[in-house]
Amino acid sequence: MNRKTFLDYFLITVGSVLTAISIVSFMIPNNIIAGGVSGLAIIVFRVFGLWVGAQMFVYNIVLFLLAFVILGVGFGIKSIYSAVLMSLTVDILQRSKFPVFDASTTQDGFLLVAIYGGVIAGAGMGLVLWRGASTGGTDILAMIFSKYLGFSTGTGLLISDSLITMLAVVVFGPVAAMYGIITIFTTSKTIDGIIEGVGNTRTAFVISKESESIKNRIIKEMERGTTMLKATGGFSGEERPVLMVSIRRREIGQLRHIVKATDKRAFVIIVNNSEVFGEGFKNLT
Repeated sequence: MNRKTFLDYFLITVGSVLTAISIVSFMIPNNIIAGGVSGLAIIVFRVFGLWVGAQMFVYNIVLFLLAFVILGVGFGIKSIYSAVLMSLTVDILQRSKFPVFDASTTQDGFLLVAIYGGVIAGAGMGLVLWRGASTGGTDILAMIFSKYLGFSTGTGLLISDSLITMLAVVVFGPVAAMYGIITIFTTSKTIDGIIEGVGNTRTAFVISKESESIKNRIIKEMERGTTMLKATGGFSGEERPVLMVSIRRREIGQLRHIVKATDKRAFVIIVNNSEVFGEGFKNLT
């Protein structure tokens, strides 16, 4: 096993265990349904007493088989490993009375459980997705909806998770379902943070008559490469270059200082990046 494969499986293992901890410690004891197969499993557990992890295992096996037969999708060994490990870990932790956070006494407690549970689950799922695997679940249903009903995958995921949340309203009432929505939101934002590096980079576009001087100062003082784009003013019709540079969030102040000191009339646009690959940032490989 090479170093990259070992790192992949190590982080997938950590991520799967973290997600299982969130389910056992936060979601099951407080009936918080954050969609997915884990949410359906918690509902069935409360009604019929069936083990949550065993249910997740069965649901994921069925969904993976559907993916193979209907979609022809090969999710790979890493995804199956993550789904199986998470299912087993949920049952082991639940039966060993792993530390449980029961917030049933106060509404403030429910809010904290929804947030912390979402952060931990999002961190775990983010690690799994970051290493190119999947925990299975309703994203497979979303792809089936997309293929046969014409929905986008995002819309299909929203539909499948919404159906589970509606079932939670019937079983647990609307309050638990609303806290589940908070958990879903927190989880999704945490996943984005793990995968995208918590919005750590920005791209700046600088329009200025002194763009050459600004470019030279950025290269010299910030040691950042720049790109000059050809542009034409919509009102004036004049051709002038637009300077583009990718920077880290902490460098925004330095860039603003350079532009302000060089041309106070400059027009600057700064946008968030999902990811930046290349010299000075992430390795493309």
